[in-house]
Amino acid sequence: MTTSRTCRERLLAVLLFLLGSLVAGPAAAAEIGPEADLCAEINLLAPGGELVLRPGEYQGPCTIRTGGLPGAPIVIRAQDLDRRPQIVYDRARSNVMDVKADHVVLRGLRFGPTLRGVDGVRVYGGRDVTVEDCEFIGVSGIAVVANHNSVRDLVVRRNVIRDSRATAMYFGCHDGAACAVSGLVVERNYIHTVRVDDPEVGYGIQVKLNSTGAVRDNVVVDAKGPGIMLYGARDLTARSVVERNFVMASARSSGIVIGGGPVVVRNNVALGNAEAGIVLQDYGGRGLLRDVVVTHNTLYDNRGGPIGLPAGGLRGVTVMNNALHGLTGLFPLPPPHPGLRLAGNVACAGVACFVDPLTFDFSPTPGGRLHGAAAVRGEPWAPGDDFFGARRGLPPTVGAIEGTGRIIPMGLKPVP
Repeated sequence: MTTSRTCRERLLAVLLFLLGSLVAGPAAAAEIGPEADLCAEINLLAPGGELVLRPGEYQGPCTIRTGGLPGAPIVIRAQDLDRRPQIVYDRARSNVMDVKADHVVLRGLRFGPTLRGVDGVRVYGGRDVTVEDCEFIGVSGIAVVANHNSVRDLVVRRNVIRDSRATAMYFGCHDGAACAVSGLVVERNYIHTVRVDDPEVGYGIQVKLNSTGAVRDNVVVDAKGPGIMLYGARDLTARSVVERNFVMASARSSGIVIGGGPVVVRNNVALGNAEAGIVLQDYGGRGLLRDVVVTHNTLYDNRGGPIGLPAGGLRGVTVMNNALHGLTGLFPLPPPHPGLRLAGNVACAGVACFVDPLTFDFSPTPGGRLHGAAAVRGEPWAPGDDFFGARRGLPPTVGAIEGTGRIIPMGLKPVP
């Protein structure tokens, strides 16, 4: 079948759907209980249809093969977010939920525990898949993963992942060639405790080579490996952003690891990680540490220092307006490097820069040295808001937080 014929048929399907919607109105929601055949009911949904699950345990595994249309996804959702329906699967021949269709929304479901290597939600390719408001508890595979075929417009938001026995979230293929995720949005998720057996690393959120998008407003606590890692992209127009995340207590690595650009890393707070708060790493000697901006981050009590940089290989890297607190004996400011621009960073060792770090109040001390010390630049990557979404002043305060009186929550980050 030719590409043009495929496009014509797809356009015809969309037009027929829209015409049917005008005549019949929106598709009605179907409601089922645990006694129903969940997978069969899902695959009977028409574009725009909803399947509402009452509280209870539903038998998995399930493969979604029939999706929606642009603007009319199929939706599988909980009736009650306070009593999420649980998708149960206690074997190891499949994953709990495999998504092999476009335009799919999974909302408010509960997954886990699972056996080793059994993932919660695995997306096999396509576009416009959303996983939101779900819980993944004791999953021994990856909670949410897309690493088979290329995916566009994947959204993973407001999910809770606890006690994961594998990397919690994994997007893209390792070599960046077999597949990539574009238009990725990973936001407002809460990940607490990732523990894997050696030699596995155990990431919180991992975005592989040539996969790009936004990782923002997540809280990642107690991963074995990096809380967040992006590997960068070979395409200099494929910029990612890592912003407003709180990453704490990586057991064996840094809070945020950047293996390549182009990427903007701004308004993050990294606390108490085994290595650096933020580290730039020339992963695999790929030479991709170019067009990287690290700005307005607060980095506190990370055992390897606030920011880690390689000995060379930097091109067009900016480290600006970060609040850097180092442990005793660790020099908090990065030394000059070729290809590195430093400006407006403030060293906080031995200085009370923050209101009360012990209660996670990293607001700048009133009248302290973070105020008025920022380098002011007009670059498009300069943040107009802070960690909490509050408007920045002019000049902005150094670090991730502009005002006072806000404590970082241990859980899903609230909407500003």
